[in-house]
Amino acid sequence: IRCEQCGLIFAKWIDAQAGRSPAHAAEGGSNRADAEDAGSGWRAGPIGALISAITDTPAPMSQGSRIGHALLLAGLFVYGWRFILGDVASGEAWSNFLHGVNLVFHEAGHVLMMPFGQFIHVLGGTLGQLVMPLVVCCAFLVTRRDAAGASVGLWWFGQSLTDCAPYIADARKLQLPLLGGGTGAERSGHDWQYLLGATGLPAHDVMLGHLAQLAGSAFMLAAVGWGFWTVWRAQPPSSRFR
Repeated sequence: IRCEQCGLIFAKWIDAQAGRSPAHAAEGGSNRADAEDAGSGWRAGPIGALISAITDTPAPMSQGSRIGHALLLAGLFVYGWRFILGDVASGEAWSNFLHGVNLVFHEAGHVLMMPFGQFIHVLGGTLGQLVMPLVVCCAFLVTRRDAAGASVGLWWFGQSLTDCAPYIADARKLQLPLLGGGTGAERSGHDWQYLLGATGLPAHDVMLGHLAQLAGSAFMLAAVGWGFWTVWRAQPPSSRFR
């Protein structure tokens, strides 16, 4: 601010009274700017993009698109109860087409993790079928900023987790049929028989299997709720400016 009568620049006068030089003041402003840039740097990265895609107001959607998304989410909600209420011991979750989809990524996970030792190689099957839905979820969020589409990926993650539950709970009984025929008892065990044995947890197989189903169920229900919330917030373009 400059005084019109005497030409005094008040900011410089205040700096002089405080013993600060103009260069020092400029340096302080530069430091503050650098600090602000450093603090906001994470927002420009993938984590910041992910958070903003989740929290920002979704892009407008046409009424037809909103109805289509809502019908898809309603279908996932109804279909999800098959896995939420499925019997873990009998492997009911495996008698559906999604088990075949998950199985593809399960086997791919084994192949990808083969160079990292026996334990990671065996665990890679479960990781493969759980990571792929999360990749889909993040891809919708980060590249398309489509939270409604991402909610479907999150639902798939929950379903895949329930798909693992019978496998975990069967670690000691080894009665579930495996890919290629035969049960774990007829062959030389299976993934979770080895994993729980290696970690000293075989006695907790049934409990861990039910926990996996419970966690997967929670993710499926949360995903549907998130999807409906996103669709509800994504008003048609014309209604945003009324």
